[in-house]
Amino acid sequence: MARRRRRQIHKPRVPARENDLCAARRRISRAGASPDRFWRGLTCRSQHVLAAVLLLLLPLLVGCDRGTAGNGGDPAAQSTSHRVEEGPVRATVTLSPREVRTSGSMRLVVDVTAPAGARVEEIALDGALPRDWVITDRGRTARSAGAGQRSERFEFTIEPYLPGRHEIASFEIICDVKGDAGERIALHSIAVPVEVVSEWPAGDSSRQPASLREVVEAPRRPWAWWMWTGLAGGVALLLAAAAWLVARARRPVVALPVYRTAHEIALIDLGRLIAEQLIERGLCKTFYQRLSNVLRRYIENRFGLRAPERTTEEFLDESRHAQCFGPGDLALLEEFLTHCDLVKFAEFRPDAVRMNESLDTVRAFIERTRSDDSLVEVRPDGQTHAVEAAA
Repeated sequence: MARRRRRQIHKPRVPARENDLCAARRRISRAGASPDRFWRGLTCRSQHVLAAVLLLLLPLLVGCDRGTAGNGGDPAAQSTSHRVEEGPVRATVTLSPREVRTSGSMRLVVDVTAPAGARVEEIALDGALPRDWVITDRGRTARSAGAGQRSERFEFTIEPYLPGRHEIASFEIICDVKGDAGERIALHSIAVPVEVVSEWPAGDSSRQPASLREVVEAPRRPWAWWMWTGLAGGVALLLAAAAWLVARARRPVVALPVYRTAHEIALIDLGRLIAEQLIERGLCKTFYQRLSNVLRRYIENRFGLRAPERTTEEFLDESRHAQCFGPGDLALLEEFLTHCDLVKFAEFRPDAVRMNESLDTVRAFIERTRSDDSLVEVRPDGQTHAVEAAA
């Protein structure tokens, strides 16, 4: 009872209806702006509320601090950059990150700034990479760099291969300052060390590969009946095709008959005679023998007279009885054949003019007596056979 009374006596000393926050403000204004005085000026309840708020905000503040420290302390998030310059051309080489896992990739960016009108050649980066490293992506973009300047960015995505300490060697950046025929400036980058970390930590025995099992032979599947039937049918088809090809190869080839008119054959023979240049070579006897044979062969194919097998007198007598020629053509044939006999048997040697006149006489006779109805079968051996008009 005494303790209760004592508590009841002390309770009225605490302001029950006064706002704690207002009281704190008044005490701060009276005590000044010092943090220590501010804390002592707070009521016990206000101190508890403020401490609870700070405890709630502490994890958030610590997390932000860790995130900021992680970006600066994690080697995988770091990047390295250097700048090279030669005359009016400068280049900035940036590699991120400097430490990468074997399953990751790196990004190499080269920013080249040169005068307007300059041409920057493609960067040959493959020779500067360690062995078996791969460039999976590359790009080139133009960027604004102010008045009188131009900037180009080269981007490469690189995938490493084996873990360990490696180095991207120095590579060349070539720029033609005044275009294709201008001054060439070559910049050389600085070698960049790279650390490649394995995905398999050293000394981790829990990731050892499992031992190989024993070799098991694949079960042999027996052939079904339809497989044997198909194989036999295919063999039979192949044998039948081979037999047909052999029979076709042994079959005699029958050439289709070729027909030409008598005047076509004669004109072809005259063309061959002219091509031999017997007149220019002075072989008059050979020339007249060939020329008379062309005429006699034409008469046989055109009119059916056996001219090549008869003498000149026999041929002329048969021509008069057959009445195939007019009086003018018969006289021309008699004069021409007699002239040929003088050259062949009497050693008469006409000049080139006379020989050309004889050639023109035979050609004119053929053109005058030509007929499209007189067909001649031309055989493969070169022989000709006149076709009957009725056929």
